[in-house]
Amino acid sequence: MHKKFCGLYIEYIFEYIIETLKEKEDYLFDSEKIKYVKEIIEKEIFQRVFKSLLYCMNVERLDGNLSGNTPEERYEMFSNTRYCIEAMGKNFPTMRNQIYDEMAHKCVYVMEVIRELENNKNKIGRHFGINPGEIVQVQNSGDWHDSECVLIFTFQSQDKIVYKPTRGENLQFMKGFMDYFFEPEYAEQYIGLCIRKGTWVKFVKHIELTNSRNVERFYYNYGKVLFVAYILGMNDIHYENLIACGEYPVITDVETIFSSYLFFDTHTFLYDAQYKAVKELLYGTMATGMLPIFSMTDYFGGDVSCLSNKGIQLIVEKIKNEYRDDMYICTAPEMIVEYKHLPNHTIDPLMYGKQIVQGFEEAENNFGEKKVEIINYILNNMGKVESRIILNMTKGYSKIVRIKSDPRYRHEPELFGHLLTTLKRTNQFNPEVYEQEVTELCRSNIPSFYWKMDMNCVYGLNLGQKKKILDLPIFTKERLSEILEYQINIQMLEKQKQLIYDAIVSNIALGIEYEKLKISVKQHVDIHVKKVLRRNIDQNCIVGSDGTISWLGLMVNDKEQLEYAMLDWSLYSGIIGLGYMYISEYDKEPDVLAKDMLQRIFCTLAKSYDLGVFKEYDISYFCGLTGIYAFLKQIKDRNIIEPDIIEKYIKNIQEAIRNNIVKTSSYDTLAGIHSAVIYYFGCYEQDIFSREILSSIEEYFLNSFKIDDMKRNFNYASFAHGYSGVMTSIMCMLQHKYDIKLEKILCELWKEEKELYVEKFIWKDMRA
Repeated sequence: MHKKFCGLYIEYIFEYIIETLKEKEDYLFDSEKIKYVKEIIEKEIFQRVFKSLLYCMNVERLDGNLSGNTPEERYEMFSNTRYCIEAMGKNFPTMRNQIYDEMAHKCVYVMEVIRELENNKNKIGRHFGINPGEIVQVQNSGDWHDSECVLIFTFQSQDKIVYKPTRGENLQFMKGFMDYFFEPEYAEQYIGLCIRKGTWVKFVKHIELTNSRNVERFYYNYGKVLFVAYILGMNDIHYENLIACGEYPVITDVETIFSSYLFFDTHTFLYDAQYKAVKELLYGTMATGMLPIFSMTDYFGGDVSCLSNKGIQLIVEKIKNEYRDDMYICTAPEMIVEYKHLPNHTIDPLMYGKQIVQGFEEAENNFGEKKVEIINYILNNMGKVESRIILNMTKGYSKIVRIKSDPRYRHEPELFGHLLTTLKRTNQFNPEVYEQEVTELCRSNIPSFYWKMDMNCVYGLNLGQKKKILDLPIFTKERLSEILEYQINIQMLEKQKQLIYDAIVSNIALGIEYEKLKISVKQHVDIHVKKVLRRNIDQNCIVGSDGTISWLGLMVNDKEQLEYAMLDWSLYSGIIGLGYMYISEYDKEPDVLAKDMLQRIFCTLAKSYDLGVFKEYDISYFCGLTGIYAFLKQIKDRNIIEPDIIEKYIKNIQEAIRNNIVKTSSYDTLAGIHSAVIYYFGCYEQDIFSREILSSIEEYFLNSFKIDDMKRNFNYASFAHGYSGVMTSIMCMLQHKYDIKLEKILCELWKEEKELYVEKFIWKDMRA
């Protein structure tokens, strides 16, 4: 039986944290209950030091410092003796202090919650109707915010209780609001008990249904909950934040009440079409997370909404050569499947669109019957709500916290500080946001931002203290009243019901594998789809009063997933791509609408350029400035815009391309320089700028490209993101101007591509 990898080191770090807290903070742990703290914190420590331990073992192996005749014996020597403590002290001398800074307050938090439970067991038991006897397990759930997280306690009776480190006023608000739409049995799922700082919450059990009528009833109720989330401007209700408790879908995270409305009010808008598009997106049912916004196909990663039974594909880290001294980490795709949000794990939620819309309509009717009373309830109780605002960077925070555990950053902690400077580019509010992000991420926490009416601002938490981030005087009772009237407008509600149908139907369609359809079906699709496609694009545009235009729709995001969002500027998945469609339509038949659309796209592009949107863009043809340049040239050739005006912006974009070469990836085709190289090569004989920029890109590529970085980060032969695309680009460069260094890189890439492994298959070039 193998012991936990370097368990002695994990225990050593935990004991160091406890002893240091005793010395520095004079904080004492309950000797009988510290085992529960130890169970949680040692798992957290292991996650933070595992890669460094693995690195350290391999260094010691290569240096010949491990004794033993076999890899297994040498592993035992490193992992199961105090040698791992000595080796880590030598290779990572500041590690224990780093982990102390990250974990000390987490230890204190867990201990304080356990003490509160022990001191109030009878009160908690009576309130929730449970038997809170001896604790048998404590688990942490979700992310750490301000060194606090959700804790789940299991007792000897097998009863459970949940502790949340937030006040229970959101739950009180939610329970009162649900009473207008549901029977008391459902509203009781939202009971809580506040004793000191946090809230004790009922543990919601996952109860599956076997009767088909009951499953239909669940999705009818789901539609009602969707209406509630829509009216309250809630978001982030993905599959992890909803539990199927018999016929009831129960939201387990109610921190985002009003969040979408608040997030909208923190935006600065550049043009009117953007204002209208973002408002339509954030004020709509799609923003709740309860409708499928990602494709269900395996290629695009899966669906994170509550209407998925297929899971989501993630790149996970796996161990190779386990229990050997040459153990290492590799990555592989894996489907993560969860069923707690489903009333039955065998059903397909997408088949219940009818019931969802019917439930939505019933809640709509309930609201209409008691409109004044319900609106007054919201307005009179909005002061209770503490709303967590989801920033654009939220998805990236978890990744940054994981990166912090990379041996590079553990060995040189100052490098992590340099990494955090990249957050400045995506800052939503002001430097205060950045400061809060850095403080939290350095403690391995996920930054969170909140709003409360009495604070009248957006704030962050720092060791329990509220720190003001941004004034938000606009979000008042009067403002919320206006929003609610807008949301219950008949046209708005009809649009939301259509969105529910469209989201579900789109995901069903995207789940169908086109290549497996019969030829006859494909022919039928090809004949009838073109006019419908053009009509849908025409009708679904969002037109600004200032001549600008935008669209909401499915687009491929930076994680190669389909996402319902406002289109970006790319040719691949954005407005420039639609611009090319309108050019082709205009060439076939110069209709007035196609020309008007092209003029609006140009107007939007010009306003965006004037406001500095493209200063940080890359030069990729598919995703960046080169695609915009190519589009403007097409517009110029057709005399759709006045020549002197279009020429001005062509020159502006050319200058942006010159400046931004150094900000662009030398490795990726789709989002880097290589699709641009292929475009410029195609027209360099006729275009002076193409000849100039090709030479500049070639020089930049030779100075920046490192084959080891390519091997480390691009282990596939894909044209868009891998070896084939880069090699095609280099062949274009060589055709333009021969350089022996380019030829050597090409040969190395060719050799590397032939050795690529994908599962059991070797990628071989078949172009010859």
